[in-house]
Amino acid sequence: MVLKQISENLFKPDYEQYSLVNVSNAILSHFGCPAHYPEYPFGLEKPGLMENVNKVILFLIDAMGMNSLNKILIKNPIFSESDILQASSVFPTTTSSSLASILTGVTPVEHGILGYTLYLKEFGTLVNMIELSSPTVGKLGANLSSKKILLSETIFEKLSKAGVKGCVLTSKNIRGSGFSNLINAGASVKSYQSFGDLFEKLKEMLDENGKLFGFVYWGLLDSIGHKLGVNSQAFERELHWLLRMIKEEISKNLKSNTLVLIIGDHGQIFTPWQNEIWWSWKDEIASFFDLPPGGEMRMMHIYTRFPKEVVEYIKEKYPSEAFAITKHQAIEMELFGKSPKKENLERIGDVILIARKDYSFYFKLTGREESLKSKHGSLSLDELLVPIILIRG
Repeated sequence: MVLKQISENLFKPDYEQYSLVNVSNAILSHFGCPAHYPEYPFGLEKPGLMENVNKVILFLIDAMGMNSLNKILIKNPIFSESDILQASSVFPTTTSSSLASILTGVTPVEHGILGYTLYLKEFGTLVNMIELSSPTVGKLGANLSSKKILLSETIFEKLSKAGVKGCVLTSKNIRGSGFSNLINAGASVKSYQSFGDLFEKLKEMLDENGKLFGFVYWGLLDSIGHKLGVNSQAFERELHWLLRMIKEEISKNLKSNTLVLIIGDHGQIFTPWQNEIWWSWKDEIASFFDLPPGGEMRMMHIYTRFPKEVVEYIKEKYPSEAFAITKHQAIEMELFGKSPKKENLERIGDVILIARKDYSFYFKLTGREESLKSKHGSLSLDELLVPIILIRG
């Protein structure tokens, strides 16, 4: 995989063949469904990997980046190097965009989940895309049409047309949440309460008859990274023991017709508080804003009628801290993917701010914003590169 550099130490996702989108399209194609993008080249990288497979389990560990995995494997080679491939995440490198891409098989500019918070014109407000809520109108549930939020069929809906059963196993805490309901449409959804519960229910999924695509989500690692840091002992221990448990519990009884892919959605980067830049309506740059910025702490959608002036301002005031481009430039560069839908163009900021190095940007809106030790959303290699660990029965 060769990534195109768009600025110093910032790289574009490889939507052509090696991104999370291509992984999903390889699964769709394997089960006889139309692919929207080139397939991830599993056959080239690992010949025979998908032969005689009628059951694929995608086990996603939120925030497992390639760099974090390498640190674990240096100390304890739980998996062989030959069983590990790598992919690029999508832009922005955040859970909502990545999961939506994996579970639809299309890029963010097509499915519409273009960041953690976005301006949705139909609601006239910024919306938290995980909670599907707004700081001004609260939960959107009663007024919400899912097809207005996620503008693509899910992989489960597509596979069901080919006679492939879709199953999801996720944490009890998020089952039934607004975003989960969107991305899991068409699947049979179960929840777990603990490690042991997860593996018991995963065993039940593996014992299902017929063709099956299963998606398992583990989100605790991401939370540990945000609170304690991606370089913390807690983060490393969590990832180490999780991988050991997965290998031991899955490998011993895996049938020959089953393929398990353990994958990350994005990585994280340590972001010291000294390199946090906090804005509010009192700051000079806010005079250009029409709305509070959306996006992430490492990637902002800036909604403004003065895009050129904002780009120039950021270049002048924050040359080492941020890379700023207009919406038109971002679309032209295909950072969010190809074939943008008109509805989604309105969700993208008029200016896109991408944090450099270990800097991060905040906008004081609710007063509940908190400093996080590690973050993601930008296009550094730490955030962009994710592993694919292969376990074949």
